[in-house]
Amino acid sequence: MATWELGLAIPVAAIPHPVTDVGANSPMIGILGAMEAEVRLLKAMLGDATIADSTGRNYVTGRLGGHEVVVSISGFGKVAAASTVTSMLDRFDAEAILFSGVAGALHPDVTRGDVVIADELVQHDFDASPLFPRFVIPSLRVDRIPADEGWTDRAATAAAAAGATVHRGLILSGDRFIDNDTDRAELRSLFPDALAVEMEGAAVAQVCAERRVPFAVIRVISDTADDDAAADFLDFVDRQAAPLLAEIVAGLITNTK
Repeated sequence: MATWELGLAIPVAAIPHPVTDVGANSPMIGILGAMEAEVRLLKAMLGDATIADSTGRNYVTGRLGGHEVVVSISGFGKVAAASTVTSMLDRFDAEAILFSGVAGALHPDVTRGDVVIADELVQHDFDASPLFPRFVIPSLRVDRIPADEGWTDRAATAAAAAGATVHRGLILSGDRFIDNDTDRAELRSLFPDALAVEMEGAAVAQVCAERRVPFAVIRVISDTADDDAAADFLDFVDRQAAPLLAEIVAGLITNTK
């Protein structure tokens, strides 16, 4: 038996990758962003908005596009994201999770202002070797965690309807803001097919996969993860990324039946 097969593991086939069918009795949909700026406009769109606090976090519930939703910020990084999505699932019984925000481009075909929809996600700084191969999540027995196909398809459709240039594929997550050419080149060498890098998505993916909750990750490209990554970052989020994200997520939810 290989060492990485030891321990509590969910078979690969058990990781959710369905085409979800959200019907008339639609479930609560959870919406997350790392920063307030990434979800502020969505909160303003909610009908019958109510504010609730849970485990020190602020949640806003309401209606959007005919669906019950709950919106919150996770904070930066994988632990904050995993903690927040767990709280959202436990407190509000959310049955689908949408994580939207910004990311840095890795692939040369992806440029600032483009939208990347994750088909799969990897924690690029996770390494439990030699017990498990590098990047493999022991509880899932995979390194690449698949997003829900149905939500991802609809997210891509909503992004295209918003006029964005849309890419689908691999997104990397790790507890570092990638802002230099050296780190960017290292990630490119490890994952040549990676489209973008951020700090939360793969952690949300792990929690959702373990709990068999469908999810999608939607990212607007804010920079190219190089030495200029931090330049006017917050201004770009406020002025360009946030309105586009709000339009995409609202369109996605409105067109989910």
